[in-house]
Amino acid sequence: MSGASLEAIVLFLDADEIRRISPHGRETVLAPWDPDLDPGESIADEVAALGVSPVMVHSTSWRVVHRQIVLTFLVVVEPPRDLPATHEVASVVRAELARGHATGAPADVHLSQVVEHGLRHLAWLVQEDDAIHAALPAWSRVLATYAREPFRAFGREPGE
Repeated sequence: MSGASLEAIVLFLDADEIRRISPHGRETVLAPWDPDLDPGESIADEVAALGVSPVMVHSTSWRVVHRQIVLTFLVVVEPPRDLPATHEVASVVRAELARGHATGAPADVHLSQVVEHGLRHLAWLVQEDDAIHAALPAWSRVLATYAREPFRAFGREPGE
């Protein structure tokens, strides 16, 4: 489908630190979307192709990049034993959320803000969703410092 793409923010827990896996020169893992599959299945397949095991896949946000809708997923994987030489691991750092108005998206959104938003949402899910809580038992303690948020609407006011 033109006009839409899928990306994964691939995370794992390393002791008490959240770490992110990404291809060299990119911040996310991109995946083609097969319209015959659920987008989450397409993302899980693409991440598994890296040789890691997804344990949780959750769509966390969308944004417009170069006139294309990008659907972003948080994908939590088991800590990797080996990664392809084309990928790297980095620590996740906290960021201010992108803020806008109540009816649309902020004008500018950086990936660090998408990660922050996703982790706040995950903090809520770990507490409220039995399946997520069961899949991520060690994450509750690490996510305790994140403000739990189910979602928040952004954007312009009607008529502006």
